[in-house]
Amino acid sequence: MSEALERCPNCQEDLKNSFLKNNRLISQNKTNIINEYIDSKSMHYCSKCGDVLYDKYRLQFQKEKSEISNTLKNLISSIPVITTHSPLNWRYNILEMVTGQSTTGTGVLTEFTSTFTDLIGSQSGRHNQKIKAGEEMCFFQLRKQTLDLGGNAVIATDIDYSEVGAGKGMLMVCMSGTAVSIYNPEILGVEKEKRIDELQELNSRLNYLNQFNLEEY
Repeated sequence: MSEALERCPNCQEDLKNSFLKNNRLISQNKTNIINEYIDSKSMHYCSKCGDVLYDKYRLQFQKEKSEISNTLKNLISSIPVITTHSPLNWRYNILEMVTGQSTTGTGVLTEFTSTFTDLIGSQSGRHNQKIKAGEEMCFFQLRKQTLDLGGNAVIATDIDYSEVGAGKGMLMVCMSGTAVSIYNPEILGVEKEKRIDELQELNSRLNYLNQFNLEEY
């Protein structure tokens, strides 16, 4: 151990590794999480001071990620997903193709109910709910991928439904579209433009936080 690291740079506690006393520098990942939130940052922390700080800031880290994720889920529908290939008056840069997939089991009971209700001229609510849930998951995937690419809309969207595995009661919903970055987002309306700006900032922050990994002792 070099002379410069005989003591913890943060608390000045002796760094030792012996049977009687074990005080080491904590991992760089833990250090990064601490430094993301603490005011007085240090290049290193030892287990004596760092473990306490890590316990504190890992909770703040988890809380922030959870809050951002919930806000994203609530606002992400502001990202337009449309079937039109060339929306009127949109000026945009094409990014790349985005896709979404969802597979769900229909189940024997659901299939029986669907068949019975079709016979009396109505639709199976349970069946429709599962299809709708699959669609919503695909929409979310398209929008999230678009945000990750720096885009703010999806055009030329296509949706398909298919059975997975003959007779196994599995339904797949697939979507694909083209992620774009609109140069004139004001065309979407002032409120939607603000929500999309907020979404992009939150998504950028979340992707940054996802670089860090929480560690157990």
